[in-house]
Amino acid sequence: MSTMVCFRAAGAAYCVPLLATLAVRTAADLISLPDPAADVAGIIPGDPPLTVISPLTSDGSYILVIEAHDQTFGLLVDVVTGLRQFDDAEIRPAPRGQGHPLVSGTVDSGGHLVFVADPTALAGRL
Repeated sequence: MSTMVCFRAAGAAYCVPLLATLAVRTAADLISLPDPAADVAGIIPGDPPLTVISPLTSDGSYILVIEAHDQTFGLLVDVVTGLRQFDDAEIRPAPRGQGHPLVSGTVDSGGHLVFVADPTALAGRL
């Protein structure tokens, strides 16, 4: 069994492992960076500041704080919908056609497709 944090971004349903998720924050404090790298939405002030990436949506209201590969970063999302447990056997392989894979699998949740976001691949966007 895998416990996942579920969210929506750009009209699609996603989840990310709870073990990689440290917190959920509002995007109200997000500050744009001058000349940001591709997929970087900005930073959240702190010590150190938290870099927030936006490969899934460009105008989210929430930030998932994720840790992967010894990096802590934020992921901009539209809304966090809750926690769900999925049997590992329910998680199917990643879909074909991703240019820079961010999705490591899919789950059928009551007839709705849910993408499983890969924290390691997301960290590679920093």
